[in-house]
Amino acid sequence: MAGFDKAAATYDRSRHAMIPDYDDLYGAAVQALELGRAPSPSVLDLGAGTGGFSQEVINACPDCRVELSDLSVPMLEQAKARFAGDARFSYRELDIVTGDFGTGWDRIISSFVIHHLPHDAKREVFGNACAALKPDGIFVNIDQVQACSQAVQDIHMRLWRKDALAAGALEQDLADGIARMEAMDINADLDDQVLWLQRAGFDNVDVVYRNYFWAVFVASKAP
Repeated sequence: MAGFDKAAATYDRSRHAMIPDYDDLYGAAVQALELGRAPSPSVLDLGAGTGGFSQEVINACPDCRVELSDLSVPMLEQAKARFAGDARFSYRELDIVTGDFGTGWDRIISSFVIHHLPHDAKREVFGNACAALKPDGIFVNIDQVQACSQAVQDIHMRLWRKDALAAGALEQDLADGIARMEAMDINADLDDQVLWLQRAGFDNVDVVYRNYFWAVFVASKAP
């Protein structure tokens, strides 16, 4: 948490540049949520950080009610500043591994959080997300994935760094981002994560977007 607490104040500074395909990535994730299928859908954002994914959700569906949860209080404070005075948002300090998600959510979302967890904890989160959703609910996770080999992973890193710089990322932000990756990332194979979601109880699981070392997973709960 210390790394995220320290990064909270500057986390959004070059977010779009650090994720050069940000609009496509988050656009695919929001579309996969099928927000129009539920009236005034309730949404739980796991590891919400400063609220970037929640922002995209509310932009697409202004009738949503979104709870942002995170273990980092400074990150949640940034989110509160982003959505100041907007009653559609609520906030909760939550450890997504050991905490209670509650029940009855129409949608659960997460972005760039679960890959920091050990693999057994990832599976725990997937199971808890499935249990917390209403029947026919949808879980969408934007996250990093491990390439098929370290050589391919290295290629992805080089291409990402080139694209991020071209998109306007600052050298310092890149250095900070890479340092966080090296210190905190525990990436899992894409196919393994699909299998874990299926074993967690989800009815349909798919990957609707992938670029370099990130992907959008969508998992629906049986009606």
